[in-house]
Amino acid sequence: MAAEPERQALIARIAASRTTVGHEFAVLRHRLDVPARVKDSVMSKPLAWFGGSLGAGLLASFLFKGRKSSSEPVPEKVVRRSLWSLAIGGAFTLARPALQTWAMNELRKRFVIPGNDNVRSR
Repeated sequence: MAAEPERQALIARIAASRTTVGHEFAVLRHRLDVPARVKDSVMSKPLAWFGGSLGAGLLASFLFKGRKSSSEPVPEKVVRRSLWSLAIGGAFTLARPALQTWAMNELRKRFVIPGNDNVRSR
């Protein structure tokens, strides 16, 4: 019966280490959850974050500001394209290979002689 107190002590020790490991895992998970930590920080100090982002934006705009050289001619009128024209142009650019394939197949159907074996059909 001497083994029973040792068994109980071992079970208690295992339960204590499970609790410790669970707590350490929760702390580690919180430390590695960067988005949640940033969100908590922004929510707790919004003016500091706003001021910091404003300062960083101003600093970046001064650092990356390009100088205008006087040797380049200034265009008289810049043509600006609307969002719709950009979208339609992009759609036609993406659809161009499919449209070319379709047009070539239609031309082959209409102008290739049906009995000619020298012409490959796709």
